[in-house]
Amino acid sequence: MLRIHFTGDDLARTRLASSADPLWETVFSLHRLYGRRGRTFFADWLTQVAPRLSAEPLGGLRSLAPPRPYFPDFLTPGNGGTLDDGLDSLLSTPGTRVRDEVSRLPGRTGWARDLARADAQTMDEVAGALRSLHRITVAPYWGQVRNQVAADHARRLRAFHSGGVEAVLYSLRPIMRWLPPVLHVEYPVDRDLHLGGRGLLLIPSWFCWGTPVSLADPGLPPVLVYPVEHRGAWLLPSGEAADDAVSGLLGPTRAAVLRATRSARSTTQLARLLHISPSSASQHASILRAAGLITSSREENSVMHTITELGESLLT
Repeated sequence: MLRIHFTGDDLARTRLASSADPLWETVFSLHRLYGRRGRTFFADWLTQVAPRLSAEPLGGLRSLAPPRPYFPDFLTPGNGGTLDDGLDSLLSTPGTRVRDEVSRLPGRTGWARDLARADAQTMDEVAGALRSLHRITVAPYWGQVRNQVAADHARRLRAFHSGGVEAVLYSLRPIMRWLPPVLHVEYPVDRDLHLGGRGLLLIPSWFCWGTPVSLADPGLPPVLVYPVEHRGAWLLPSGEAADDAVSGLLGPTRAAVLRATRSARSTTQLARLLHISPSSASQHASILRAAGLITSSREENSVMHTITELGESLLT
C-alpha cells in the first residue's frame, strides 16, 4: 500500500495532466511486452508489434526497466512534453543520480551494469533504444491512447467542477481510496509519501496496468501515474500511414530531424538525439530549411532549428 499524505497546500497544488506522457507510456509498453499483467487485453497489440520488434536490441532496456515495482526514475522525467523533450531531460540527468538509481536494481547486467560504472555512452544508447521502442509500440497507437486519456481527463474534470480536488481524489476508486488527508493507493510495496506542500501531479496512462506507479525517490517532484479504464478492443495502428508517407517523402532520417524540431534544437542536439553525426544533422537541416520546413537562427555559438507552420502541416 502507498499512502500519500496531503496538507491543505498540497490539495491546492495538485494537478491533473491532460495528456499521456510519451516516456511513461514507452516504459509501460516494455512491461506489457515482457510482464505477465494485462496480456489478455493487449493480445492484439502484442501480435501487431512482435514482428516489428524482432530486430530491435531490447535486452539493455529490459535490464534497466524490468516489469517489477522498481525501475530508475530518470527513465521517466515526466515533463509533460514531447518524446524529444523527455529524452532531452533523460540525457541531462546528472551522472551521480544515474548511478545511485541504477545501483538499486538487483542483479545488474547489461546497460544497468554499464551505467553503474558511469559509462556516459550508454545513456545515448538508452535514449536511442527508447526512441526505437516508442516508434514501434506507442507511436502507431497514439491516437487511441490520446482518446482514452482524454476521456479519463474529462471524467476527472467533471469531478473537479462538482467538488474540487478532493472530488477528483474520490473519483479514483477503486484503485485508490481518499480518506482525508491520506490517499491510499494499491501498490506492490508498502511506503508513505509526504507531499510537504509540493502537491501531486496525476498522470493518466493507457499502458499502465493494474496498479498506479509513483517515482521511487521521495525528493523528486511527486508524481502518480494511474491506469485509465481499458474498454473495447485494440484498433489498427493510427497515424502509421501518415508517418510512413512523410518518411517516404523525406527519408526516415530527415523526417526524424523535422519531427525533432517541433522543439527548438541546436545542430548538436539533433545529432545526439537521432544518433547521427553533426555534419549529417547540419546537412539535413539545410535541406529542410531550403524547403521552408524549418527556420534556423544563430544563438551565441549554436545554430537553433525550429519547425515552420508548413513543416508542421506536413506532419499532421
